[in-house]
Amino acid sequence: MVKLILKIFTLTFIIPSCSGLLGDQNTTLIKYSSNSDKTKKAVLLENDGNATVDLSLQVSILDYDYKLSGKEIGSTFTVDRNHTSAVIDSTSIKFCWVSNHTLQIDYDKNLRTFIQEKNVKGVTIIYIER
Repeated sequence: MVKLILKIFTLTFIIPSCSGLLGDQNTTLIKYSSNSDKTKKAVLLENDGNATVDLSLQVSILDYDYKLSGKEIGSTFTVDRNHTSAVIDSTSIKFCWVSNHTLQIDYDKNLRTFIQEKNVKGVTIIYIER
C-alpha cells in the first residue's frame, strides 16, 4: 500500500513539477531586419533557457511573411554567454543586409558559438568577430 501511495504521489506532484525545468523554452524577438526586396528577414531571438540550458541568442533567416510563434529555435547562428564570459543583450549581435542575398553578422568574440551556418535559404552569411 505504501508503494502505491508513493507512485501516486510521484506521478501527481514530482514529475509535473520537474517537466517545467526541462520543458519547452520560450523565445523573445529582440530585433529583425528585412532585405530590400522584402523576401527574407533576419531575426534575433533570445531564448530564456531552463534548468539545463543557459540563456542564448539565436539568429534565424526566415521568409519575409513568416509569423513567429514564440517557440522558434535559431537555425543560422546560436550563441550563449560562455559560462558568463560574455554579456547577452541587444548589442551582443548586430546584423545588416549587404545585399538581398547576403547578411553580415557582427558578434562579441567572447560568446560561445554552437551554430554558425554560412548559407541558409539562399542567403550567404558573413561573420565578423568584434
